[in-house]
Amino acid sequence: MSPKVSIRHLLMIRAIADTGNVSAAAGQLGVTQSALSHRIREAERLLNTTLFYRKHKRLVTTSAGKRLLHTARVVLGEMQRAEHDIDKLSVGIEHVVRIGNEAYGGYHWMPGFLAAFRAEHPAIGIEIIPDVSMTPFVALRDGTIDLSIVSGPVNRPGVRVVPLFTDELVAVMAEGHPLAGQPWLSAEAIAGEAYITYHTTPAGGREYEQLFTRHQVLPTRVLRAGVTEAVVAFVRAGQGITIMPRWTLGPYLRQGGLVTAGVTDEGLDIDWQVVLRKDEPEDSPAAVLAAALSRAELSRR
Repeated sequence: MSPKVSIRHLLMIRAIADTGNVSAAAGQLGVTQSALSHRIREAERLLNTTLFYRKHKRLVTTSAGKRLLHTARVVLGEMQRAEHDIDKLSVGIEHVVRIGNEAYGGYHWMPGFLAAFRAEHPAIGIEIIPDVSMTPFVALRDGTIDLSIVSGPVNRPGVRVVPLFTDELVAVMAEGHPLAGQPWLSAEAIAGEAYITYHTTPAGGREYEQLFTRHQVLPTRVLRAGVTEAVVAFVRAGQGITIMPRWTLGPYLRQGGLVTAGVTDEGLDIDWQVVLRKDEPEDSPAAVLAAALSRAELSRR
């Protein structure tokens, strides 16, 4: 059975969901308000349901509208990726591999590694997808990325894990911080300071599980900073303390203004790995890239 709605209907619902009103959506799509209003009514007639309702002068998607919006984002996103990949073919690139990187991950190692990889595999193009740091496994599942660098234990169905190296989680603080200079800090000492973190949803295998939960303490003051650069900026300014993998922290330490300490007298370790879909063929471009990452001794970069 042929679909009742077309690409122009998918563009319509995405634009209205993004802007909240017909006027702005029409401007985004380069059509008149009248034409876009007609397109809404046409889609609702074809689907025999209401797609939007008005709330505080904004158009909000109904349950049916949300379902169509999800489809629109998937279909339109895949079309844009297909057009991008086809464009790459014109310059000799036969395959494009999309890399994700989790919030904990750094990017300092990528330019050198990717330059060497491109020299060895000129027919494989690499694209860095920046908006999946908080949800790399979801992005891998829905095809937004082909592989991702992640840390911590991986217990997910449908993925294959390629180990990279074991890293150390260290406490990070400004040079003038009262705790600076100590070889290691206890869970209680860290919890007693303002704690700067990426987000407040604890991730498995990291400091909340290995340190705070294990020692039954929690930071009394938490600042969620979202990205590595912001976490480091707040710590460097003396506004708190954080825990970070030493590999990620390396470039920021070289800039000065920060010191580290071990986390407990035993220390905390964390594993880095590449994850890709389990059904990825061994000779696929994504698997070739994963194998290259495993050989690259990234911990030294």
